[in-house]
Amino acid sequence: MRLIHAEDKHLSALNHALDLKNSYGNGVTAMFLIYNATGDTLEQLEDQKVDWLGNVSTEEPPASIQNGQWITFIHAHPTAQAVGSEAARVFRGHDITGQVRDYMVAWFVRWDSIPNSAYPEVREKDHFPKFWGYIVSLLERAGKVTKDQTDEYCASTVSIGGYTSSEVIAVLQHKFSPLPDQDIL
Repeated sequence: MRLIHAEDKHLSALNHALDLKNSYGNGVTAMFLIYNATGDTLEQLEDQKVDWLGNVSTEEPPASIQNGQWITFIHAHPTAQAVGSEAARVFRGHDITGQVRDYMVAWFVRWDSIPNSAYPEVREKDHFPKFWGYIVSLLERAGKVTKDQTDEYCASTVSIGGYTSSEVIAVLQHKFSPLPDQDIL
């Protein structure tokens, strides 16, 4: 986590997201920035992505995120429809014990004046596809900053701002703590 702002890479990621938004133009969009602080490379699971409203626009995100790196993409509302941008993406990595962990990040940028929402979870391999209906209901009731710390070793936080063109920032991470046999000073 201490490298999240190293060499201004967070600003480079934000500027790239803004460039993608400018290329897209007007309309409801989520400018997505994801930071990998898991200690592992994360792979985006193409077969587990969900677009309830809208789609990725301008440029597809990379298929993987190296530890200590950001990725950015724009998710836009469906063309010529007065609806928002609502979707979820799943990234796969491993915890410190070598167990597979899937990180899910969902967002809803609304067309109207109802506040936007974002929702993350960290679960076991292939957990999410059977729960998309339930997850979308949790997403639509979630707040602007949501954390999932239910996993023993992994956590995720996602925040969403703005109105119809919103930054969505997700941090996927390993929970850092001393090893059990080490004393805390």
